[in-house]
Amino acid sequence: MIELQQITKQYPGQAMPAVENLSLSIPVGEICALVGPSGCGKSTILRMINRMIEPTSGKILINGEEVAHKDSDQLRMGIGYVIQQIGLLPHRTIAENIAIVPRLYKWPKEKIAKRVDELIVMMGLDLEKTRGSYPSQLSGGQMQRVGVARAMAVDPPIMLMDEPFGAVDPIARTNLQDEFLRLQKELKKTIVFVTHDINEAIKMGDNIAILNAGKIVQFGTPEEILTNPKNSFVENFIGHDRVVKKLNLYRVEEAMQPVGCLVRDAELASASEAMKAAGTEVAFLLNEVGKPFGHVTLAEFEEAKGDMEGLREKVVRTKTTFTQTTTSLPEALSLLLEFDVDYLGVLKGEELCGMLSFKDIRRHVYRKEGW
Repeated sequence: MIELQQITKQYPGQAMPAVENLSLSIPVGEICALVGPSGCGKSTILRMINRMIEPTSGKILINGEEVAHKDSDQLRMGIGYVIQQIGLLPHRTIAENIAIVPRLYKWPKEKIAKRVDELIVMMGLDLEKTRGSYPSQLSGGQMQRVGVARAMAVDPPIMLMDEPFGAVDPIARTNLQDEFLRLQKELKKTIVFVTHDINEAIKMGDNIAILNAGKIVQFGTPEEILTNPKNSFVENFIGHDRVVKKLNLYRVEEAMQPVGCLVRDAELASASEAMKAAGTEVAFLLNEVGKPFGHVTLAEFEEAKGDMEGLREKVVRTKTTFTQTTTSLPEALSLLLEFDVDYLGVLKGEELCGMLSFKDIRRHVYRKEGW
């Protein structure tokens, strides 16, 4: 656990403290996102945790031990640190960059080589192409992955991440976020994650601390902050689309409903009766091996007026209108709009396990809002 107890940082010559009387507890294995406007003290907090700078007053404890009483070099060797600028050494290969901290720990060469290879693969990079390359030969997203790998080299229990994905393009950024969250589910690091982007904070943080002028304005889970912003500053910082942002917190499996009607492809002509008997507006069709490949609605069936060829064309149009249980609700909403359909089939692997509509998304969000 990381604990900040009434921390203040006052720089000489500045009228206002960079951080003022700030207290914060970060549980083991969780990500705490620090978010706020430029100059609010986010990066200063990180630098005080690993003693790059010292607080003017207050205490910082890691697992109950005050960091001021620890050797600063030893402290930093046990904390992974990732920055936006990445900071890879240009004259060293990727393998040599990742190996920096293990060498400081005097690991055997064989152990270092094995760990380097593990991390390159873990970061989703091509081992043979990456190991001997130099930073200048990699893309920005690849270099950022290497920066994360280097910070994780000796498997530190704590990671400090200062705008780690801010310097890459939006697609690479999304991929990096997703990959890191996937790894975090397995590794359970204690992470302090600095960002100026509230959407990134909502996505990455188990808890969020919204800062302004060196003070915490509100602290809580993403859901708590989006549901009950403390004041006008938080409301304005979140944005007036907070209900839409809240969709990012939920997955399809939370909002889906059971499939009410399944029809074999050969039985398409009788789908109307099957839907009416099941009391549902949509039927999902299964092919000859029992796999879902599309759906048809009662309204479409009635509009076809017996034109089975035209109806089948509509079914074929929906053959890709499926998503996974783990898909976020914003992604599912985008698919509904992109395919211009009222329903998505929900898969767990390759098996159909539910369906999702606009109504289901709205109902889920309203229920979570308490409306």
